[in-house]
Parts: sequence; structure tokens; C-alpha cells
Amino acid sequence: MVKYHIDTIPVWDAYNQEDECPLCILEYKCEKEYVDFFLSGSVMEPSTRIDVNRVGFCGNHFKLLYNEKNRLGLALITHTHFKETIENFKKLSKDLGTNRDSSLGSKLGSILPKRMAGSDTALENLLSWLNQHHQSCMICDRLESLLDRYAYTILHLWQKDKEFLKTISNSKGFCLHHFALIMRIASETLSSRTFNEWCEFIIPIQLE
Repeated sequence: MVKYHIDTIPVWDAYNQEDECPLCILEYKCEKEYVDFFLSGSVMEPSTRIDVNRVGFCGNHFKLLYNEKNRLGLALITHTHFKETIENFKKLSKDLGTNRDSSLGSKLGSILPKRMAGSDTALENLLSWLNQHHQSCMICDRLESLLDRYAYTILHLWQKDKEFLKTISNSKGFCLHHFALIMRIASETLSSRTFNEWCEFIIPIQLE
């Protein structure tokens, strides 16, 4: 049997719950831990504050942070994040519509229809930053990385641990979202032969 380590223990715990999707269990558990982490004393650590200021949180995870009702912790991380966001917006928007009307509203109104598909560097930089800022999230990024590791661990245990093979054989497979995840990790990490064996193994379980 494969020795237990920091990644195999949570995977075994998730499978032992005998629920629908083990990766859903792991995602929910880790998401809660990250929400608690960012509202704890960690927000006072310089490296954490720098990352939060730069990346921020998506709407869903900001709502989860808000629902915890830790007003002081949330205020600490949002104040400096919003401050940095405003400063970045000022820097990136100051050259928009140079030599046009002084009103920012009229500037935006005059350039967007004409230059949206053009080569206006200032506009392209602003739109790129806005798009990245809208999609960035500290918790999403950490969850994605961690779930990739857990998916890899599941594949590793499937190959190396006979006891786990029995467990996953009797499981209910994965939700479609996490099935896509583990198939991506399988395609990236397994040999062609082993990947085919994995497909032959997991597809019937998914269809049961």
C-alpha cells in the first residue's frame, strides 16, 4: 500500500465519506479553509497583503468572505486592495483621449466606438487590465492549483494502491466539472497506454 502523505490523506478522507464526487468534497473543504485564512491574522503578513492588493477576489469569494461577518478582517484586506485598484485605474486611464474634451465621460464616449478595434495602446492596456482584474481571485487561483494536485494524487493512488483501486471502483465517479479536470490531468501526466487504461476504467463508473 502507498504510504500516506500530505495529499493522500485528504483524498482518502473524501472517498471515505462515500458521497457523489470526492473532488467536490475537497473543493468545499479547502474553499472554507482559504476563506478563514484570508480573514485571520495572515492578512497582516506583508507577503499576503501584497498578493491580495494585486489580485483581489472574485465576486463569489468576496461574498463568502463577507458572509463570515469578520468586519475587521474584511476591512483590512479590502481597504488596501481598493486603494491599489484605484491607483492602477488612474495610471492606466490618464492617457485616454489625450487632447480631446476634458471630461472623462466625453473622452470615453468619443474614443470607444472608433478605437475599440484599433491600435490605441492606452485603451488596450486599460482593457487588458480590466479584464484581468475582473477574472483574478486569490482563492480561485489557490483552489485550482490544489485541486490539480488532488486530481494527480487520485490518479497516482489508482495506479499504485490496490486498496484505493477497490475504493474508487465502488465510488460514484465525479461530477462533470471535476471529471473534466481529472481527465485533463490524466492526459497531461499519464502515458498514452496508461491514459487509455484509465479511460476504460473510469468511463463505466461515470455511466453507472
